[in-house]
Amino acid sequence: MPCIRLTAVPPRLFAVLAACFLMWLARPVFAADATIEKQAQVLQKKAIEEDNLNLNYPEAIKKLATAISKCGPDKCGATLKGTLYRDLGAMLILNGSVDDGRSAFAKALGLDPSLELDSAYKTPSLESVWADVKKKTSGAGGAPPPPSGAEQAVPPEPGSPPSTGDFAHAPAAAQLVRTPLPIYCEYVGTEKLTRVVVKYRGAGGADWKSVELRKTPTGYGGLVPCADVADGKLQYYIQGYGESGDVITAAGSRTRPFSVPIMSELSGPPPSLPGEEPPKQCAAGAGGSDCPPDFPGCHAAKKLAGEECATSGECESGSCSSGKCAEKKGEGEECENDDQCLSDSCSDGKCSSGRKENGSTCENDEECLTGICADGKCSSSGSKKKLHRVWIGIAGSFDMSLLPASENVCVLNMTGTQPVNTAGYQCVDPTTNANFPGRSLTTNQTIAQGSGKGDQVAGGFQPGNLRFLVSLDYALSMNVLIGARVGYVLFTDPANAPGGAFAPVHVEGRGTFLLGHNALTRSVAPLLLLAAGVGEFDSSIGVTVTFTSGATPKNENAWVTAGPVFVAGGGGLRFLLGPTVAATAIVKAEGSFGGSAGFLFGFAPEVGVQVGF
Repeated sequence: MPCIRLTAVPPRLFAVLAACFLMWLARPVFAADATIEKQAQVLQKKAIEEDNLNLNYPEAIKKLATAISKCGPDKCGATLKGTLYRDLGAMLILNGSVDDGRSAFAKALGLDPSLELDSAYKTPSLESVWADVKKKTSGAGGAPPPPSGAEQAVPPEPGSPPSTGDFAHAPAAAQLVRTPLPIYCEYVGTEKLTRVVVKYRGAGGADWKSVELRKTPTGYGGLVPCADVADGKLQYYIQGYGESGDVITAAGSRTRPFSVPIMSELSGPPPSLPGEEPPKQCAAGAGGSDCPPDFPGCHAAKKLAGEECATSGECESGSCSSGKCAEKKGEGEECENDDQCLSDSCSDGKCSSGRKENGSTCENDEECLTGICADGKCSSSGSKKKLHRVWIGIAGSFDMSLLPASENVCVLNMTGTQPVNTAGYQCVDPTTNANFPGRSLTTNQTIAQGSGKGDQVAGGFQPGNLRFLVSLDYALSMNVLIGARVGYVLFTDPANAPGGAFAPVHVEGRGTFLLGHNALTRSVAPLLLLAAGVGEFDSSIGVTVTFTSGATPKNENAWVTAGPVFVAGGGGLRFLLGPTVAATAIVKAEGSFGGSAGFLFGFAPEVGVQVGF
C-alpha cells in the first residue's frame, strides 16, 4: 500500500491547516469568554438601568461586583472591565462610600484611560471626583491599575481615623497573639438591624474573613478566632444589615479599617467583652481548632467565595457548590438550589427573578410577574388597576335613637307653655300633628299624673329620622378618602313647639379609611369612618294619656329633638361591583348635641353606591 509522505504537502498549505486546527481547539475558550462577557453586561445593564434609576444603590453594587467577579483576571476585555469598575465606583459614591468609589474609579482608568462617566448617573459631584481621580492617575505617568478583585483594600491615610457611622465603637488598644480578639459596639441609629458582621484580616492575610456579632442587652459583641490573631496588626471593620438584607450602616471600611496591634506581651489589661472575662490564649500551633470552648465567634467565621466548604451555612453568600463557597448567581444563570441565586429563587435549573406566577399568594405588586397583587393573589390582568380619585355617590341611613324613660311627658306647667318633664319630651297628636294638650288648660289640668297612672314612657331605642344623602369623596391613596355629604331629613317633629333644632337638612364632612393592601381596588375591603357636621335629629315614642275626669284615654306621641351639631363613627364593608362602581354597608354610632333633648345618642345603619372617575 503506498504511503503519503508528509514532505509532499506544500509548506504553505500545512501552515494553514495547523492554524485552523489550533483555532478549532481554542473555540470553546473563546465561546466561554464571550458568554461570560455577555453575562457581565446583563448584570451591568440591570444595575444601571433598573437599580440605579430606583435609587437602589446597594443592589446595583452587588450586581456589578458579581459581574467583576465573573470576569476574573482575563475573561473580559479591558474596556468592559473598566466600565464595570467605573459604574461600581459611581454606585459606591452615590451610596456614601466615597473612598471605595475613588479606588474603583482608579481601577477603571487604569484599565482604559479613555473612559468617561455614563450619562445615566452623571452628576456634577461625580464628575468632580472622576476628574480628580483621572488627574492623579494620569499624573502618575499612567501607573498600572491596582490588582483586580472587589476585595482589594487601599491602605488608610495616616492620621485619618475610621468613621464609626451609626455605631459607638472603640477598638482594643492591643491583644495578645493567638488570643481571640473581643469586638464590641453599640448601635445608635434608628433603622432596625437584623445582624451585625465584622469583616477582618490578620497580619499577612490577603483575604477578608467575617464573624457575626451576637446581640447583647446593650449592643453587639463577638470574638475574632485565635487562629487569625497573629503577630503584627489585625484590621477590621463592622457592617450592620437591615431588614432588606443590605448593609445600612458601617464602622470603618476596607479602605479605612480599624487596626489592633497583636503582640507577644501586653503592657496593660487584656481586652474583654462587657461583663465577661478576657478570652484565654490558645495553645501554640493549635490553629483554629483549639479555640476556648463556648466563646462566640471562634467557629462562626463565614467563608468568602472560593474557600472550601462542606455546607452552604459556612459561606457568607449562603451558597456552597462543588466543595467551595460560590458567588450568588444572577437571573438566567444555572443553579441547583435557591441559595445560589441573588433572588433566592432557583426554578427549572436557572435563577429566576423570584417573582410569582398568576394565582400565587402575594402581599404587594412587586412579588408578581405581572406587577399586580389583587385580593392577596397575583393577578393576570396584565396591567395595574387604576386609582380612581373622585367618587360620587348616593346613600340612605335610618336613625335608631336611645330615648330616656320619663313620667308626665305630656303634662304642661300651669300656664300651659312648658312641659314639666325634664327629659325634653313634647307630646304631639298623631291625627292632627298639633301639640297636645296645646292651649287647652282644662285638658292639661285633668291629665292623670303619678307613677302607674299618668303619661309615662319606658324609653329605649326607637326609630328616628330617615336621611337621603349625596356624597363626594376624594381618594388620597388606596386606603384613605376624604369627602362631604349633603342631604334631606325625613320623619322630623311635625309640631311647631318646641320646633326643629335645625332645618331638615344634613351637612357633614367625613374621612373613610379602607383596610388592606390596595384596598380601593379590592373586591371586598373593611372600612372605618369618622364624621362630623350639622343636621336635624328627632325621635318619638308612643304614650297613653289618661284623665282624672273619666274621659276616654288618648294615644299620643312624645317627641324629643336634638342637634344641630353631631359627630359619628363606625365601620363596615366596601364592595367593588366593577372597576368604577362600589357599594357600601355601614353601621355607625352617632351623638347629637342641642335641642330639647340636650344630647341624643343612637345608631344608624347605612347603605350607599359610589361611582369613580
